[in-house]
Amino acid sequence: MKLSEDADRSSEEMSPPCRRFSVMSTFYGQQHVFVLPDSVPGSQNKSSMNSRNRFLQLKNLLSWFRFVALAIVTMLALGGCGASDQLGPRPATELSTVVEAYLQLYQPGPLPRLFQTTYIYDRNGELLAELYNEGRRTWVGLEDISPYLIDATVATEDASFFTNPGIDPVRIVGAAWKNAEQGEIVSGASTITMQLARNLFLGPDDRYNQSVDRKILEAGLARELTAAYSKEELLEMYLNLLNYGHLAYGPEAAAQVYFGKSASELTLAEASLLAGIPQQPANLDLFRNYEGAKNRQRTVLDLMVRHGFLTQAEADAAFQEPITLNPNPDQRIVRAPHFVNYVLAELDARLGEGYVRRSGFRIRTSLDLKFQELAEQVVAEKVAELQPRYDMNNAALVALKPGTAEILAMVGSVDFYNTAIQGQVNVATSLRQPGSSIKPVLYSTAMDDLLISPASVLWDVPVTYTVGIGQTYRPVNYSRNFHGPVTVRTALANSYNVPAVKLLDRLGVARMLEKARAMGIHSLNRGSDWYGLSLTLGGGEVTLLDLSTAYHTIANGGQYVPPLSVLSITDSEGRPMMEDPAPAATPVLSPATAFLVTDILSDNQARIPAFGPNNFLQLSRPAAAKTGTTDDYRDNWTVGFTRYLLTGVWAGNTDGRPMQRSSGSTGAAPIWNAFMEAVLANPDLLARLGASSDEASWQFAPPPDVERRPDCPPGLVCRNGGEYFSQAWLEAMGDQGPLADSVVTVKSAPVYADSGEGGRLVGFCEYEQGAERTLLRLPGQFTPPTGEQQASSSDLATANQPIVNGPSSNQEGTAEENPAVRLEQNHAIAWTLRHPAQVNLGPCDQLANLVPAALALDPAENDGNLRVLVDLQAAGQVEISEIASSSATALNSPIITGDFSYGLDRPVYHDTECPGSYVVGLVLNAAGAPVGGVRILMEDPWNNRYESVSKSGAYDAGRFDFPLYSSTPQELRVTVLDSAGNPASPTVIVPHNMDAASQTLCHHVVFRGR
Repeated sequence: MKLSEDADRSSEEMSPPCRRFSVMSTFYGQQHVFVLPDSVPGSQNKSSMNSRNRFLQLKNLLSWFRFVALAIVTMLALGGCGASDQLGPRPATELSTVVEAYLQLYQPGPLPRLFQTTYIYDRNGELLAELYNEGRRTWVGLEDISPYLIDATVATEDASFFTNPGIDPVRIVGAAWKNAEQGEIVSGASTITMQLARNLFLGPDDRYNQSVDRKILEAGLARELTAAYSKEELLEMYLNLLNYGHLAYGPEAAAQVYFGKSASELTLAEASLLAGIPQQPANLDLFRNYEGAKNRQRTVLDLMVRHGFLTQAEADAAFQEPITLNPNPDQRIVRAPHFVNYVLAELDARLGEGYVRRSGFRIRTSLDLKFQELAEQVVAEKVAELQPRYDMNNAALVALKPGTAEILAMVGSVDFYNTAIQGQVNVATSLRQPGSSIKPVLYSTAMDDLLISPASVLWDVPVTYTVGIGQTYRPVNYSRNFHGPVTVRTALANSYNVPAVKLLDRLGVARMLEKARAMGIHSLNRGSDWYGLSLTLGGGEVTLLDLSTAYHTIANGGQYVPPLSVLSITDSEGRPMMEDPAPAATPVLSPATAFLVTDILSDNQARIPAFGPNNFLQLSRPAAAKTGTTDDYRDNWTVGFTRYLLTGVWAGNTDGRPMQRSSGSTGAAPIWNAFMEAVLANPDLLARLGASSDEASWQFAPPPDVERRPDCPPGLVCRNGGEYFSQAWLEAMGDQGPLADSVVTVKSAPVYADSGEGGRLVGFCEYEQGAERTLLRLPGQFTPPTGEQQASSSDLATANQPIVNGPSSNQEGTAEENPAVRLEQNHAIAWTLRHPAQVNLGPCDQLANLVPAALALDPAENDGNLRVLVDLQAAGQVEISEIASSSATALNSPIITGDFSYGLDRPVYHDTECPGSYVVGLVLNAAGAPVGGVRILMEDPWNNRYESVSKSGAYDAGRFDFPLYSSTPQELRVTVLDSAGNPASPTVIVPHNMDAASQTLCHHVVFRGR
């Protein structure tokens, strides 16, 4: 139970000695009351009144002396009336901890009870922030306090402090005399130790209670404190608890607030001024009542003379000495405010809300103020420069040290104090859509799972996904163009969207999320169904700090390290308060994968098609970087790193307002480039990074499990000097070689396409009498190697598998087994017929059927005159002419002709979801929305014609259906008609009971507008 509660217990609850003394003190208090002259009624005679008053005063004085004598004897005899039971053993060695332990037992309030000012520093000891709430306090030992202040305090509060046992009987008698003279309690006779006991053990309601019981309790506690602690220890605790006004507690805070100096540097004049304040801290504040404080100083100096601490001449000189007050007593130092708040939030999450602000910690952070100031300057200057062009008002920057992930700089906004841009919002830790800047996470995951290598071929051709009833998703590239077959290196370096979406569909959204979180993007905290395939294009919101951390995992050889903001914490007395702050690294990616992605992101030659040769991602030192842009231009990103520094930048408007067509390469990259180059040009900053002057040390060196080879898919652009492959990939591909997933060596014949200007070579078809050639595979043509080498990489079984009509379906199978495979292949064939490539188009004898189906997917204007020719006679020749010769013959099957408004959106597919047997379909416009009122024609093999119109209802818009009454195997022809009844689409063949796939109730066909 708290002592303040003990004091309020009835006498029956107290221990016998305390109860006896309480009864006696109460008795004497009742019998010997003060009687003042003006309290005597009915007196007619002034002389008689004076005589009576003198009698009463003498009687009262004698009673007080009897009481004082009894109190002194009792206190000395009882030793504090049971106080030893309350104090117990010393709770700690350090005095600040002792005080905290007592305050926690006896005082209400938040933790820690002994509030102290917390200081936050950068990594080099530069002060970033001074934090306090109810007051400033910095605990200091007596050796760090001016002797003048110690002497002045003792002379003023308790001249016999160093010799008394915690109470001063002489002062008690003197106080009793004063109280008797005044007729009320004007002096409590409290020693320094009694005051300390009051502050430690008595609650706020009891602390200033002047009852006799309370005084006796204080005296007993003071005797116990004197027995448990040395005088120096008591004085140190007392001084550090004193309130000096102006929210300053303790000598150090008072010296800093009033004079801008340390407590050890106080002069006699300054010390004597401070020593008088605790008597009335609110009234004697030097900034509010300097004259009153000077009057009190005179008293303090006189007491110092009286008790032999000074001569009168010294006291007079100190009183006359001019005093210079601190001109900025209320200024709180806060530099890098977003970072400071971030550190506080991180520590509050671990220690409790508000704990750090009153703990008196010395927090040494990872921030480097030089980097921070440079970052703030660059961000402000670049935003001011770019704002008129792109209408953006804000940017954020995070700089990390590779290897440790220490935060060297954090700029949360252009101006923390600018309310117009919501400057206090820390955009570095706010959720934003990252655009394509998240793609390295996808490619890292796919490479680590051995789905791809840097030389794997991805097909950048149209694809459509069904994402709901009547809803589709058709990704497009930033340029709105397609690029056909491209290597992984080209796709990532140029940030092509369509290959990335297809790769994610093969990999699976859940798998990418798992790896992204492991790499540090904890802000992607929703389920995989929430994100869908747009995840790889920035469809999930992340923070700049999280994304930069993921890039750091790549820069760190695949080792995840959480961002580090605090290097050490000590308490006010220099004792360490945390263990090694650097957590152990967690392997997330193989070193080979981390290097391969780094090599692609640092390949300026590879990104020239999209970014040009002179782009902001290229630095004067080797750097790996990636940009990101949201579709609506709300967010621009650039994240990149050298061997010695990683920086992430976001640019935009804090409120999410779209910018004026600003991309990651034009909005964020200039800021990233300017900051990185400024660091590279500054020898001092490079030295702080530990960067070497040796050019070779800046190169991204391949790890031992990476091998460079000259292999490159035919007709495509690969890395200068040869492509890198991981040893794991080479082992998985086995004897087929590192390009096995993307190329095939087959006997073939040349295929030409003729639009009326002469046939040009567009690809090859399989032909047994032809020469062997190494060609690009169509999607879905690769069967991974089997055996012991493959057993360790089961994920590779889906390598180069087709993209299906639905997010993350990961379906497998050949073109005959899976309609989605055929769809992917048809798009690839259509691309090849219009854009020559060294592609294996399939068996020559099947081209007559393949070509019309491929061209029907997305009809082009020049398809009307297109002829496809195969030159079987020249098949055996190794060198093939680029122009068709007279020996080339046209395919027997007619090519699709006509300028159609609709094309087949995806291959015909079959299921059993219909209540009967039907051909059912859907008509979409070019944007993928259902279209009603479109005429549809179906013809059977007997030339029976059936016509339907797509519906316009709220739940069946765009849909049409034809019932089937015969189970006879047949091929049905379905065509879109225009208003005049002319074909508006190629005729689509719908099989019915023709094979195992079509032996179902429902046959589905989807048309899409051009």
